[in-house]
Order: sequence, then C-alpha cells, then structure tokens
Amino acid sequence: MEKLLQAIKNNIKSHRQELGNNLLNKGVEDISEFKRIYGYNQGLNKALEIINDLVVKYRKGEVDDE
Repeated sequence: MEKLLQAIKNNIKSHRQELGNNLLNKGVEDISEFKRIYGYNQGLNKALEIINDLVVKYRKGEVDDE
C-alpha cells in the first residue's frame, strides 16, 4: 500500500510541476483563469497532505491494507 501511495504522490508532484511550468511559460489571460489554476494547485497540495497523513497512520498500524 505504501508503494501505491508513493506512486500517487509522485504523480501529483509531477502534475503540480507541469502546472507551474505552464503557468510561467504561457501565463494566464485573466484573473479568473489564474484563480482556477491556483485553486487547482491548492487542491493538489491538500491531496498530498492527506496522503502524507495516511502514510503516517499506515506505519503506525492505524490503517489496514484493505
């Protein structure tokens, strides 16, 4: 389970990097597009936070494999 969570984390981090690179290279047309991208990035950050908490609980035995 821990390997799966690590793979998901790596995929999210890669997606965040791509999102940031696109934002820097292409920019945005208006503030609403920036807010959308910013919100999306915040959601990805929250997902990573949840996964990190889940890994800690898994290591402590508080979460089953099932």
